[in-house]
Amino acid sequence: MSTHTIAAVSTALSNSGISIVRISGNDSLNIINKIFKTNHKILPNNIVYGKIYDGKIHIDNVLVSYFKAPYSFTGEDICEINCHGGVQITKQILDLVLKNGAILAQPGEFSKRAFLNGKMDLTQAEAIINLINSKTSTSTKIAINQLDGNLSKKIKNIREELIELLAHIEVSIDYPEYDYEEVEEEYVNKLIDKKIKEINEILSTYEQGKYIKDGVNVAILGRPNVGKSSLLNTLAKYEKAIVTDIPGTTRDIIEETINIGNIVLNISDTAGIRDTDNVVEKIGVEKSIKILDKVDLVIYILNVENKIEKSDIDMLSKIKNKGIKLITVINKIDKIEKSIFDTFMDELRKNNIENIIPMSVINENGIEELKNKIEEIFETSDLDYNTELIITNERHKDLLNKSIEHLNISKKEINNGKPIDIISIHIKKATALLGQIIGADISADIVNKIFEKFCLGK
Repeated sequence: MSTHTIAAVSTALSNSGISIVRISGNDSLNIINKIFKTNHKILPNNIVYGKIYDGKIHIDNVLVSYFKAPYSFTGEDICEINCHGGVQITKQILDLVLKNGAILAQPGEFSKRAFLNGKMDLTQAEAIINLINSKTSTSTKIAINQLDGNLSKKIKNIREELIELLAHIEVSIDYPEYDYEEVEEEYVNKLIDKKIKEINEILSTYEQGKYIKDGVNVAILGRPNVGKSSLLNTLAKYEKAIVTDIPGTTRDIIEETINIGNIVLNISDTAGIRDTDNVVEKIGVEKSIKILDKVDLVIYILNVENKIEKSDIDMLSKIKNKGIKLITVINKIDKIEKSIFDTFMDELRKNNIENIIPMSVINENGIEELKNKIEEIFETSDLDYNTELIITNERHKDLLNKSIEHLNISKKEINNGKPIDIISIHIKKATALLGQIIGADISADIVNKIFEKFCLGK
């Protein structure tokens, strides 16, 4: 690890009330003493008022805090300069710090040093970036839960029991005269089953966690003039898309991000799907169909004033066959009689179409039902986000799945009568994979890749 003293702006570089320049490393206090004049003694865990100088030139009146190693975020000496907010003054102070011995921190380098110095494990470091990027209060709660170390504790407990198991196996190998291999195999099987169950319990939360963290990618599809853009505008609560009675008004995909309950919807309003000779509109229709390759949910809108076309049924079938979650909206129910609506519903049910929401978009009738149906489909209202352990990170999911694979291989080899030392190889691999989640048994390249996603001041 580098012994350089690093510095960066830890707040947004914009005009604001306060900006913070953070310095971490052995030379932090020396740098402060070169540029900071005060009538007070700088003591650990205290904030001191004074002035920043570049030689004899007064730069700004600031507050300086000092945290002595190892009792700091990074585990190193840290000084923070709280200066007046503003791009120019903040850059000037940072440049002064760099001129006096610090080097500019790399993205995530403060958090990386905290990890390398044992101030947090890898799951907690990753929770920081999740917390910064949180889009809802629920995703914030999940990040805080991981930042508190709840995922780490669970993984460590599973891993420690597997390490104890490996110790038992080593005894049976090193001291065969005690002859308790048969009992050992039964014990191994039971413990592996228990650990697989515990890991699967963690894995079962990933899909919900991913949707809460990253949002649900939604496409609004349908033929022209069924109310796609009107639905987007109603959900967004402002006129994001142009709405007219002219078919083909929407020529390109219009995107909007909307919060619904515990999740964020990344919504794409698409061009109406129909045969057309208009070159521009034709491109829009092709984009509408291609978007099926990257969405989690399709809201397909039908206008109840028009009959259901074969093209509608074909598109609905295509969506279902791709395994994409589907909600079918019957729009403009305020304009027809119940008998017509019933005939419409019968036609859809005959073609095994489910999750049907009757709606009048213009009157906002059925909007709440649509929101509730989305939360129901993605099961985002079933968990206690304050207390339950939920994973949102694909790296964690992959490592957990791989650890289960190796534990299952161990079980299979036990049942096939393989020697206990062969069985232990896969248990060791599972243990190492679990260790990678919290930062044990992990390569420097992977660590660097994780922290590259952080901003400079973190």
